[in-house]
Amino acid sequence: MKVLIVKRKPLLLLLGILLLSLVVFAKRENMISVVTKNLKPIYSVRTETKQIAITFDISWGEENVVPILRILEEANVHATFFLSSPWAEKKAELVKKIVSYGHEIGSHGRRHIDMNTMSESELIKELDASKSVLENLTGQKITLLRPPNGAYDNQVIAAANARGYRVIQWSVDSLDWKRPGSEAVINNIINGRQKNKGASPGDILLFHASDSAPDTPKALPAILKTLKTKNYELVPVGKLLQNAKESWPPGSSL
Repeated sequence: MKVLIVKRKPLLLLLGILLLSLVVFAKRENMISVVTKNLKPIYSVRTETKQIAITFDISWGEENVVPILRILEEANVHATFFLSSPWAEKKAELVKKIVSYGHEIGSHGRRHIDMNTMSESELIKELDASKSVLENLTGQKITLLRPPNGAYDNQVIAAANARGYRVIQWSVDSLDWKRPGSEAVINNIINGRQKNKGASPGDILLFHASDSAPDTPKALPAILKTLKTKNYELVPVGKLLQNAKESWPPGSSL
């Protein structure tokens, strides 16, 4: 009868490798792949409801904010406003007004520069400073981030997620910052641009409430009316995510 002798050290090494593999497999959703660049922000979601998220970016100016708030109030629509923290500090009363109308606040960063050009330490300071300012001003927990200019990379997504943010882009762009005229803004949202599509369930719509987009208040009433006529529910991003089955594109995470 032969006796099988297993040496202790190789056995421990094998068990260690198996344990490490299990840990890596369990955490695969949170791992960063610098080579494949597989981390993505959320552009839209798949939902069984007819919900569309309305978002506004603000980094400067004040002329459009109150008119937009009144239009939203009249239509009984709540939206997400992505605010740069320096603007919020200078326009604290406007920020409080946005919150008082029942809207959701997200971060648009601290400086309006591409986050994917920053070092890791710069990025962390940027994210933390913006979150602190906005939470103090609004009383809301800030969990949504829209990077300036939509610029991101793996480092931006990973650092933001680690700080409790979900990074939000958009799937339908009004292009209001180009000042194309109110009719063009309406068309960009309702019908879509060339080789694109108009607003549909799960989409995140991008507008600006900065002074750079004077066409937005002119176009917004018709957009809200048309979407409501199509029986869409217009909601903040947070509510859209709550009812989402999954996010798009692959690499993004709810």
